[in-house]
Amino acid sequence: MIIKGILELFFSLLQIVFSPIALPQLPQKASSYLDQFYNWIMGGYNFIAVFIDVNMVKTLIPIVIVIANLDKIWSFIMFILRKIPFIGVE
Repeated sequence: MIIKGILELFFSLLQIVFSPIALPQLPQKASSYLDQFYNWIMGGYNFIAVFIDVNMVKTLIPIVIVIANLDKIWSFIMFILRKIPFIGVE
């Protein structure tokens, strides 16, 4: 019964956190500025996409991030292996 009460409280708090918030409408001028900014960003993206294959970039960015942090990844793996006593990694 206590667990049921705690779970109901938890789920009601989640509903409050993730419920949609009624925001007021943006003024027309601010909305037009945001639309213009979005158009500029998409124009730059489309210009770059003419010269570079975007799907290739989406694939290569995670690979570059892993390679750039390879020393940290290696240190973490060695840290984990040093914690296992019967492997004998020094």
